[in-house]
Amino acid sequence: MGLANDLFDKSLTFQCPRCHAALTKKGSWIKSVTTFKCDRCHETVRLSYTDKLAIFERHRRQTALSAGTERPGPLAG
Repeated sequence: MGLANDLFDKSLTFQCPRCHAALTKKGSWIKSVTTFKCDRCHETVRLSYTDKLAIFERHRRQTALSAGTERPGPLAG
């Protein structure tokens, strides 16, 4: 899928991998940043390309589910 241009102006939420604080940033910020300092735990965190792909994909799935265009996977049990 890649880092879709149509999400660059959207606010995407993800968690700091260190303290799990919810962070909301524009897709363009997520695309361009390599490291950032978490406002909550003050740790410098590396955001890999794999991490970025996961953030974008998570946003796409949440958007699709809320729009009713994608079904959730089967329930385990």
